[in-house]
Amino acid sequence: MELTEEMRYRLCYLTLRLALDQKLERDWGKSDCGGVLAFLDLMSGTHLAEEQKAGDGRQYVSQREKLEDFLDAEYGEEVLAVVQRAINEIV
Repeated sequence: MELTEEMRYRLCYLTLRLALDQKLERDWGKSDCGGVLAFLDLMSGTHLAEEQKAGDGRQYVSQREKLEDFLDAEYGEEVLAVVQRAINEIV
């Protein structure tokens, strides 16, 4: 599959989102994830960093399944497998 420039940027964005998702799911509550959350807030337009600072006992809700389903539908099973492998090596 030949990827357009826009598809490559989207793939990089989604890969980074999945890597951050995995880190947050693993480390939420164990340590301060303020920098990761602030970056994710910029990327996604969310307010997770403020929620974690508030210390209201909330847990991070993983978006992994949703993101992986989108990757599979947009790019196919082979690309999803490459992304998952890369994330496992990164995180």
